[in-house]
Amino acid sequence: MTSKHAAAQMTIDEFAAEIGMTTRTVRSYQARGLLPAPNRLGRSPMYDDFHLTRMRTVLRLQHRGLPLEAIRALLAPDLVLRQFLPAGDVLVCALRQNAELLHAAIDCGVVTQLPDGSLELPNARAVLAAGRTGAPIGHTVSVLVQAVSALRPHAEPALAEVRRSAPSVPPENLAELVVEAFRLAVMSVASRGVPRTA
Repeated sequence: MTSKHAAAQMTIDEFAAEIGMTTRTVRSYQARGLLPAPNRLGRSPMYDDFHLTRMRTVLRLQHRGLPLEAIRALLAPDLVLRQFLPAGDVLVCALRQNAELLHAAIDCGVVTQLPDGSLELPNARAVLAAGRTGAPIGHTVSVLVQAVSALRPHAEPALAEVRRSAPSVPPENLAELVVEAFRLAVMSVASRGVPRTA
């Protein structure tokens, strides 16, 4: 179903009407982490195609019987997985004690420094994968920084290649598609066994 709002920014009232909900229900889904916060156009919160797609996906999964917590874990795994990471204070302490690692972690996106100076880990899955050996959090972040730094030169060509080969993918979904496709490709290669280099 295509609507007059499909390519435009929508107010919360327009968005709610488009998906057949009340504005209160929309805010409830946002509060639960099922729907990202709206974009800001000046001071006005606005919703777009990404929000429509996400909300329709949530509703489709809910209609098929999945509980909201399971849907949240599927669509926003980092929000759920953060609860299994070492306490934020431990991470901040480890990074503040190693200024070089802190700057490298911020530079490559492993850690985000918020305007108030606090630190946030945007990708809990990556941190958990790097820390599966049970190493201290400082070592885990160091391993992750090294891995991201090694892969970063390949990110732009990968995005360009997928954009070229799958032009129908909306720009707002491209990065997520590339990440998941790359993960799938790497897991496929790893399952066959990667030959060791000499």
